[in-house]
Amino acid sequence: MIVNVMNAFGERQHVEKFIPLCIKKIMNNETIQIHSYPDKKKSGTRFYIHARNIAAAILFLIKNGENGEKYNISGEKEISNLEMAKLIAKSMNKELKYDMVDFHSNRPGHDLRYGLDGNKLFNMGFKLPINFEETIKKTVDWTLKNQKWLEF
Repeated sequence: MIVNVMNAFGERQHVEKFIPLCIKKIMNNETIQIHSYPDKKKSGTRFYIHARNIAAAILFLIKNGENGEKYNISGEKEISNLEMAKLIAKSMNKELKYDMVDFHSNRPGHDLRYGLDGNKLFNMGFKLPINFEETIKKTVDWTLKNQKWLEF
């Protein structure tokens, strides 16, 4: 069985990753650089998925998957990085300061959109146990209560 996952997040994630980095910068009243298309009007997008949902999908596939098959584990909806930063700021009751920045024009092979088609898994009957908004809120709350994780 081959399983593909991308854009995982959750509690204890390294601060170099987008979500904990946003939490840290918003908490410190700093400006976040949002990777954008060259026109600097539209940000990149992701299908973010919480680690608990990934674990649930793996357990589901252990019981229901077939050897030799390929499966994508995907989040429930695509969201732009700017929307994600706004959602994090809102859950922190803080203002979001951001700049749209085009790093991608100078980085061949670096995509603004990361997404996997998870329909095969969902069509097998898998349901994400925790919804997206709930997972973001829990991750933000946990990180604010455990700020030592933002020091690494």
